[in-house]
Amino acid sequence: MNVVLDQAYPSRIAAIESLTGYSQYAGGAELRARAEEVVAAAELFGKAETATNWRAFAIALEILGLLADWSEAVHTAAVDADRFVRAARLRYRSFKSDVAQTGYSLTVVAALAPIDADLEVETVPAVRAAIAGLEMPVGIFSIEDRNNFGARSVGAVAAGAEEITVAFLEFEIDGRAAETFHSLSAGQVHDLDLTIRVSRWPDDAERLVIGPVSIEPASTWDFPTFEFARPDGPPPYVFQRQGRMALHAAQGFNARPLEFRYAAEFKPRPKHEESIVVAGQRTLRLDGTDTLRHPLTGYGELDAKIIRLRDRLRLEPMISETDLRDLLALLIPVGNLMGQAVQDKRYPQPINEAAFQADFQSFLRANSAIGSELEVQGHVAGGRVDLTFRGIRIELKSERYKRLLPDDCKQFAEQAASYAVGSGRRVALLCVLDSSVKSQAPFPVADGLTIVPVDTGTSPVYVVSCLFQGGLPRPSDLSR
Repeated sequence: MNVVLDQAYPSRIAAIESLTGYSQYAGGAELRARAEEVVAAAELFGKAETATNWRAFAIALEILGLLADWSEAVHTAAVDADRFVRAARLRYRSFKSDVAQTGYSLTVVAALAPIDADLEVETVPAVRAAIAGLEMPVGIFSIEDRNNFGARSVGAVAAGAEEITVAFLEFEIDGRAAETFHSLSAGQVHDLDLTIRVSRWPDDAERLVIGPVSIEPASTWDFPTFEFARPDGPPPYVFQRQGRMALHAAQGFNARPLEFRYAAEFKPRPKHEESIVVAGQRTLRLDGTDTLRHPLTGYGELDAKIIRLRDRLRLEPMISETDLRDLLALLIPVGNLMGQAVQDKRYPQPINEAAFQADFQSFLRANSAIGSELEVQGHVAGGRVDLTFRGIRIELKSERYKRLLPDDCKQFAEQAASYAVGSGRRVALLCVLDSSVKSQAPFPVADGLTIVPVDTGTSPVYVVSCLFQGGLPRPSDLSR
């Protein structure tokens, strides 16, 4: 039993350190990684009640990870920060209704109870501390079904424990800890560093092989396989090794992140059936979008902002892949037009909404990816929307008298959201031209691209807002 405890408890200790070691509004990704390790440790206890306790602890870590994301979003003024606390609340309610009635599990439910009330960001550290401070009973593991194998002695149980090996993995890419979703440039060679902690070594195994497994096309990637020879001395054993990795092809802009999982195997295969549990960072999720070689808008900062927006909207389960793909198809030329508005002073004088629509419509129509699929003046929800592309509604506004900043576009978002709801969509595009005469320098173009969540009372509709800057002064005029 000591072997099982020796391998299970490091994951709990690491999780508690993550709970108590971070500042009050950071650590969401770290807590989710720790939760994966705790789930792997729970497998060591088989069907015993202790396994239920460990799984309850893992769920608590996942919920606290969402709260950490919420706190960070609030402190950094991210859009729709409350989506994280809503998700945490739903996860807690599901956990509360399904949790097994063990003493530890019930104390976890009680410690997380503030989530289901009027939770404030300032309360999150106290909830984290409450979970970290809960005492977990020392566990035992279960043995096989005695109906099949007969009664087993205490010695046999100990032997069964010796047949379990745990390998904890940690990866670094180019000297930086691998993230939940890690951006990786295609066509380049990168360093992949592995740190592994192995609980024990079978007597008849000569080496341990850690290798990648993926459903991605084999011709598009090259990841290292790590081999470790039998070590000297008593367990546990810690190894470090560096390899090289590469993606041979850039990832399509609309494609999901590439996913790779590392598996472990002893060779030659031990004569006795022995389980090896891989825990820690066993999965690498990589985004190989390369906007340097394959630019989207022609403006690097806008390309990066669109990719962040794409990743943000992918987290919303109510937004379909089709709608997101069509919205992104619009954003690429619209982003280019936003860049032109500043770089070439495309709108030097105040113009009304009709003139803006005529120019905007002509520009999109000339794009081969849009062309004839751009519809004009459709009737939706009792009103007339300006433009539509594959069901994605586009609302246009023009301001001729006062300067607008990105937050000022929120006043137009509900109209765009109404058109989206009337079309059975969860997303819409709002394009606002500020052509008022200005005496200030323009703000960075990418700052004009934002997401405005519109609360409908049940679930949000997401309006992507694009603020075009017109009426700009000559740079030399600003120094007079």
